[in-house]
Amino acid sequence: MRLTYITVFIIGMILSLAASAQNVTRIRGVVTDAETGEVLPFVNISFEGTTIGTTSNSDGIFYIESDQATTSLKASYIGYDPQLRPVTLGASQKIDFQLTEGSLELEAVTISSKKLRYRNKENPAVTIIQKVIDNKEKNRMESLDYYEYNKYEKVEFDFNNIPEDFKDKRIMRDFQVVFDYVDTSDINGKTYLPIFLRETSSQVYYRKNPEREVEYRLGTKLTGFEDYFDNQGISYILDKLYQDVDIYDNNMSILSQRFVSPISSLAPLTYQFYIADTLVENNEKLFKLSFQPRNKNSLAFIGNVFITTDSAYAVKKIDMRIADDINLNFVEDMFIKQEFKKNEYDAYVLKTDEVSMDFSVIDGNGLGIFGRRTVSYNDLVYNQQRADTIYTGNELVKEVNLVGDQSDEFWDGARHMELSKSEKGVYALNEEVEELPAFKRLMNIMTLLVIGYQDFNKWSIGPVGAFVSWNQIEGTRFRFGGMTTEKFSRRWQIEGYGAYGLKDEAWKYAGVVSHYFTESRLDHIRVYYANDLMNPGENLQYSLDANAFSSFRRGVNDKMIYTERMGMSFGRRLKYGFSYSIGGSIENLRPGGVLSFEPGVIDTTIKDEDERKAQEIEVTELTAGLRFGPNEKFYQGRTGMVSIPNEYPVVQFKYWHGFKGVFDADYSYDRFQVNVSKRFYVSPFGFTDVNVGYTQLWGKVPYPLLTLPRGNQSYSYLTYAFNMMNYLEFVSDQQFNFQVTHFFNGYILNKVPLIKKLKLRSIIGYKMLWGSLSDVNNPDLHDDLAPYPRHADGEQATYALTRDPYMEASIGVSNIFKFMRLDVVKRISYLERPNAPQGWALRMKVRIEF
Repeated sequence: MRLTYITVFIIGMILSLAASAQNVTRIRGVVTDAETGEVLPFVNISFEGTTIGTTSNSDGIFYIESDQATTSLKASYIGYDPQLRPVTLGASQKIDFQLTEGSLELEAVTISSKKLRYRNKENPAVTIIQKVIDNKEKNRMESLDYYEYNKYEKVEFDFNNIPEDFKDKRIMRDFQVVFDYVDTSDINGKTYLPIFLRETSSQVYYRKNPEREVEYRLGTKLTGFEDYFDNQGISYILDKLYQDVDIYDNNMSILSQRFVSPISSLAPLTYQFYIADTLVENNEKLFKLSFQPRNKNSLAFIGNVFITTDSAYAVKKIDMRIADDINLNFVEDMFIKQEFKKNEYDAYVLKTDEVSMDFSVIDGNGLGIFGRRTVSYNDLVYNQQRADTIYTGNELVKEVNLVGDQSDEFWDGARHMELSKSEKGVYALNEEVEELPAFKRLMNIMTLLVIGYQDFNKWSIGPVGAFVSWNQIEGTRFRFGGMTTEKFSRRWQIEGYGAYGLKDEAWKYAGVVSHYFTESRLDHIRVYYANDLMNPGENLQYSLDANAFSSFRRGVNDKMIYTERMGMSFGRRLKYGFSYSIGGSIENLRPGGVLSFEPGVIDTTIKDEDERKAQEIEVTELTAGLRFGPNEKFYQGRTGMVSIPNEYPVVQFKYWHGFKGVFDADYSYDRFQVNVSKRFYVSPFGFTDVNVGYTQLWGKVPYPLLTLPRGNQSYSYLTYAFNMMNYLEFVSDQQFNFQVTHFFNGYILNKVPLIKKLKLRSIIGYKMLWGSLSDVNNPDLHDDLAPYPRHADGEQATYALTRDPYMEASIGVSNIFKFMRLDVVKRISYLERPNAPQGWALRMKVRIEF
């Protein structure tokens, strides 16, 4: 059984544990104005004589801990006199600061009074950061012609911060063994249970001209209940969540979001900078600049950056965290720490690279997950040219070996550091917990709740949401189905269902047998059979995935097609982001509801099985497809494969050929389709998704075989469908569609008082469909073609697209309760059509995002 990564949050709330302590110094406190009592946000807190520090949050609260603490804690803030407080080493304590207004002199420049309005002009901190920006291209590693290094990375997830009495609760009585592995975080003081660990060992090569960086992943090792989590898929997701953080990039990719770097060219417009201190570290004099976002809801950071005082103005060290009010979901806190060292070519290379995140499902509850990514770099080689073949290809990360294929001896040599006690505990804990009957029961319950399937060893039944549904043609529909689990086979999967409609008194059924040639499941051969009822424009996949939510439709939905289809498909992924597929099928189409396929006859009566059989259209089809997705990653879940978006375009070509006379097929035709999709990041303004497609059909065919745009009569917002178009409203044999959606990621609503506290995110969208129908396929001109479909009252329901495009626009708000998106959609054209939706309509979508 394999679960999606969202399951980790749910299981984390159940399995996290109570505390045990470590001998480190932990300090909590609050910083206020000594005169007014007001809390002071973003105050620098550090152990005197060290660079170990933090900042107070927007409520003036801070927390700091270290096993290298000194006997004094220092608070410094622009416009206030710094203050020292004594520290008791090796103990937990509370220390508050009450700061008094003062002034800070630096090189004859005096900054005073916190009440002065912040300005970039004549601000020495902004002058310094501008120098950093001006010099960053020559300071970064990419200033070299070539470099290479060995990279070792650890990503650990821990369940954390459960109340102390949780151990004694009844639900935990069968899980007492896990409490032997509880530890305390050296980052945030929370108790945790290490539950998941991924290690990777890679060799990285960089070439400046033409610019190219390629990571050859030599080994990947994952722990964490391998019978329940999809190791390959989880690895892809971790790559997305924990991408390399490069402060030299203007926009840093973290958690599938784009954060503005503190040394971005836009940093002076995004951040406020202050000179906090000057200090000497390892005989090198440094500026210490503090920074905070101008808007605390923005995707930006609070922190400190240490800058060399020489002409290089290079970043020596940076530590930063997110603001409490940031518009980011499920993340209570995030810490990033990087330290750089200068090499013999005067470029600055990473010495320390750590990212820690405290995840929580419910704000303020404290239940959740603590994740930490640590990266080390060894065997750095500079300006040594390698063969061109090293840098070729479109994939930025190349898997040399499959996940889990490496021996213990490989990892003994690949690790740059020993595993900690808690990391070693992951292995032992997995072995013990997986044998607990209570754990197996728990995982089965989680699978049912999250995926909708109930496991019975090698088989599972579901999805439970599809057991009962309703539509106008079948009436109440009962369905029962299931699929094999990976305990049956990792390389083979069988799924199927049977269904029965009380109104049409007809049985439906479908089955799919898939064989995967590789562990990643990207290469496959599939054989399928389906006999079911579908909306025009939908396909086999939607039939297999139908659920109870499809029962709720707007308008009249009495025009469906009974489909019996059998076929096979073969898919293979090639190098450089290319993949191809080929397949063939035999299909019989029969009219459902008020539809009629009889040439030259208008008939809107409800037909019995014999009449439907007499009007059957038989099709024999061959398909071929080619896909190009540079550096594209996929998550292979139980119910299908999901592409993880990146900044590269995805181009798809597909071709269909219908064979007349083969297996009694009635028509010969050719159809070609090309589709291009691309995500454009325009941080800090969010990102834009663009999808463009063109379809052309050659040959004379009846309307069920024409190109049918995907309408939507549900109350859900469907990404690629036309949400204000009725099913089977338009047909064409040539069409072009353009869809664009911009996600502001809170850029606008973060600035609206009161509303910004809700952390809502605005969305705008536009969809356009242009097409035409040639005379050869116009049923008004040919009696040997089935007439356009009609409503039950005889009024025409289907039309050919004309020179005027179909258009609709939407404006929406996402992140409602962190999972809901609401869009108000308006149809712009073809409003004169009978039964065309008028005005604005509300559509909903479940969309979980960070």
